Amino acid sequence: MRATIQFSQPDKKFDILQKLFSFVKGFKNLRQHILEQGILLERSNSGEIENVQRALAGINYLEARVIDNSVRIFVTDGELRALFDLMIPVSRKQNDFSRILWERGFTIEELSQDQAENLRNQFSAIATVTIGPDVPRTRIYTVSGQIFQEDGVPLCASGFTVCAFDALSVNTLVRCGAIGAVQDDGFYRIDYAWRSNGRKGPDLLVRVFDPEGGIVAEARKNPAAIQEFLDITVKTLCIVRGTIRQVDGFPLPHLLVRAFDRDMRSETLLGQAITDAEGSYQITYSTNKLRMKDKADLIVRVFEPSDSEDKETGDEIGFSEIIFNAPLQQAVDLEIKSGKFRGSSEYERYITALKLLIEGEPVHQLTDKDLSFLGGKTGIPLEHLNYLRLDDQWCFHYSVEPAVVYSLLRQGLPADLHHLSTEKPTRLHEALQASLAHNIAPAALADKVDQAIKPLLSLADSMVFELERRAK
Repeated sequence: MRATIQFSQPDKKFDILQKLFSFVKGFKNLRQHILEQGILLERSNSGEIENVQRALAGINYLEARVIDNSVRIFVTDGELRALFDLMIPVSRKQNDFSRILWERGFTIEELSQDQAENLRNQFSAIATVTIGPDVPRTRIYTVSGQIFQEDGVPLCASGFTVCAFDALSVNTLVRCGAIGAVQDDGFYRIDYAWRSNGRKGPDLLVRVFDPEGGIVAEARKNPAAIQEFLDITVKTLCIVRGTIRQVDGFPLPHLLVRAFDRDMRSETLLGQAITDAEGSYQITYSTNKLRMKDKADLIVRVFEPSDSEDKETGDEIGFSEIIFNAPLQQAVDLEIKSGKFRGSSEYERYITALKLLIEGEPVHQLTDKDLSFLGGKTGIPLEHLNYLRLDDQWCFHYSVEPAVVYSLLRQGLPADLHHLSTEKPTRLHEALQASLAHNIAPAALADKVDQAIKPLLSLADSMVFELERRAK
């Protein structure tokens, strides 16, 4: 029940306050009820609400919460006298809070029928008390906690989410709040709005979902308090994660990674995942998939992307050692020696970065000032930027294939075209192969090294080249 208290003789404020304080002090549980529920000032316009908030600003023992056109006042230090002090009609303490309270009264909610009747009887000498049913009000509830695996270790995995529900019946679940992400340390939190409609609290159900959307654990609290702490244990769940890289450290994205449970003569697929841009993967699997045991003898295999709809996977390019009796969380990092998964070369990465900034300006026409600016903007060493300019100049003037000159200069060959073109073919060949091995040169040059250096060798015998050299 709710009781709205309207003072009958507001001109006798001191007498009324003395009686009010005495009544509250002697009324069983009323003081504690007001401390928990606060008092409600209703039918306030936006200007009055702002004035009330301003009147209470800086008072650390009172808190105002605005709900539609009402303001709920809470005492935060446990002393109701602080609330009564604001009602004292001394000029220096006049405020909209006291004015609204004296003119319109205030409301106390969630009283029992007996409490409401007793309140009306006790306050009849100083106020008119109007009793009515409670108006369902929305509150902000919170559920938080930590998610653990069966061995007591916090769930440290990406992609897991939690969702809270109000379980109205076995088949009727009403979602409470937004879907929450499980943090790296297993913690979660969900804030949600809930209206009682006569119930003490929601029949709270919190479910944990794996990255594929499957339910892996849940916990209940009925009825839930306005703030609940629910730790949840995920049973039968195992996680294997890691990073797939080249031997030189470059991550390998878009590869298929599969985890298997190894027996003496066979393997059972536990799960699979595709590596992300950083080469990372994560596979979750249930111990229910294990045969005759509670821990996997784990082996991880890596496959190329499938190049055909008829093939589920491409060729296998790497695998781990067998990890006997793998724990619930296992890290497996692998290095792949195959050269075709190295990612963009240094030359390609540099050119991509420059194209975003030079706005169509040919690289061979960039000035020294341009290079200095681009170096500061991209972090590319100035020496490398100069090699890129020389590479593009010689491509433009002498039809040398892009990236060839850059790759040779990165191996310490002379930046003077005459001296470079007179290098022995074996030296040019070795330098270009070295840049390919270190992922400096684009992989497309690997199958045409001899063809790529041929234009440089022919320059030494070129009449045009000789005339240009003498003119310098």
